[in-house]
Amino acid sequence: MSIKRYAFTVHGQVQGVFFRDFTQQSANDLSISGFVLNRKNGNVSGEAEGSTDRLERFREKLNEGSPASTVYNVEWDEVELRKEDEGQGFMKSKSSERFSVVRGKY
Repeated sequence: MSIKRYAFTVHGQVQGVFFRDFTQQSANDLSISGFVLNRKNGNVSGEAEGSTDRLERFREKLNEGSPASTVYNVEWDEVELRKEDEGQGFMKSKSSERFSVVRGKY
């Protein structure tokens, strides 16, 4: 089983419609770690780490979106796996951890 990490940005009507909570629930259902946050420009971004088959299902969920959201596009780019003790705060999420919702706008 191959473990990968992807950065994603979701474009559309994705703020104020429980999209981050939907993303967290979808990731946790698939045993994917990482984080999701709101961007000041109205997009939602994050990173997701897990097995390639589960990440593909997660990507499909992002494209579907929460019931009240409208997703126009999902950017999906592979990034390097995080090494032990690399990064700070929510950027430090590892495969052994859960998926986090970061509050605020960045």
